[in-house]
Amino acid sequence: LPALPDRRVALRHRHTSDTVCRVTVPGGPDVLALVWNISATGLCVLFDAPHAPGALLAGALETSSGAALPVALRVVHCRALKTGEYAIGARFDRPLTEAELTPFIAPV
Repeated sequence: LPALPDRRVALRHRHTSDTVCRVTVPGGPDVLALVWNISATGLCVLFDAPHAPGALLAGALETSSGAALPVALRVVHCRALKTGEYAIGARFDRPLTEAELTPFIAPV
């Protein structure tokens, strides 16, 4: 099979070990999703429920050290995992600046 082109726009980074995305669920409590990887243009999170591609989510990136950044996300893909969780890839509504991204990535 031919190799698929890499559609990534920005370099993906490992997250800090305590980076989460607190997602606001309309009509329900906020839900914490573990950030799997992150870039200036989007992220992949482990979520407890599926979200359809195209869905808009509001939330905030957070760390235990107090860093927080409100974000708006558009779901790009959702894949069921054997653990019962879902890997959700989403784009930010705008690219994050280096200063905004830095608190949420692991030092090299």
